[in-house]
Amino acid sequence: MSKAVYSRSSIARPLEPQYKTNLAVLVLMPIIGFAGFVWAGQNGMSGLGQIFSALSYALVGFLSWAAAREFDPDRNAGAFLAMALAVAAAFFIGETAVWTMAFALMAIRVVNRSVGLPVKFGDILIVAALAALAVFRDGYAQIGFVAATAFALDAFLDRKRTLNLLGALVTLSFTAWELIELQGDFEALLLSAVAVMDPMKLYVALGVLALGVLHALLLGRVRSTGDATGEPLSGFRVRGGILVFCLTGLAVLPAGEAAALHALPLYAIIIGVVIGRFIPFGQIR
Repeated sequence: MSKAVYSRSSIARPLEPQYKTNLAVLVLMPIIGFAGFVWAGQNGMSGLGQIFSALSYALVGFLSWAAAREFDPDRNAGAFLAMALAVAAAFFIGETAVWTMAFALMAIRVVNRSVGLPVKFGDILIVAALAALAVFRDGYAQIGFVAATAFALDAFLDRKRTLNLLGALVTLSFTAWELIELQGDFEALLLSAVAVMDPMKLYVALGVLALGVLHALLLGRVRSTGDATGEPLSGFRVRGGILVFCLTGLAVLPAGEAAALHALPLYAIIIGVVIGRFIPFGQIR
């Protein structure tokens, strides 16, 4: 099944239950979803709204675990800790920017090639669609620039990936569109909402992102291999993917304090991964 998936996509990584960690995630996701269903009901939701809420919480659980695995391919413990913290954050804030989380995961995979293969045209379309949803649905105008950076970085590391530049232009146009809507006001696009944020919250957010960058710098040699190829992952690419993820966390801040709070699980993932560095369980030796 996996090989069939990899023939169509280079950023899809199916959860195969023969691996214990994958099986654990498959068990945890419905539990998280059920907890989200109950939580939504206690907060006055019912019907389809309650079901969608349950699915959202389950998806946060999966996306946070998967993103953390990309963030630190050689350690499992940090991924489960990141999953727990991200789900807790989702319950705390009540509404999560799920599209932005999905974008961050796929953008990492564009750069780090954890499957082991260069992105296909369909992958470019998927990342562009997720970037559009993050910009126009979640309200993070700068995500278009982040997507363009991921495509450009992949093309820089592999000069044959010229099609990526088209993806970069398309996704950059999303941010450009928002700038046009603001009549070219760069300050309104980048700085005005940040300027009125609670300084302490802003410093904490920037501190967490700095930890993510530090994690990338201190990552060491990457031992994990590509799913489809079995070849060792490029440490440089893995670090590049981490920086794209941190750039995603930075890009949500100009949307304002309330909107940035919806992306809190992104920061929870970074914290979980960084703490996971010091947990010996699940390390690849």
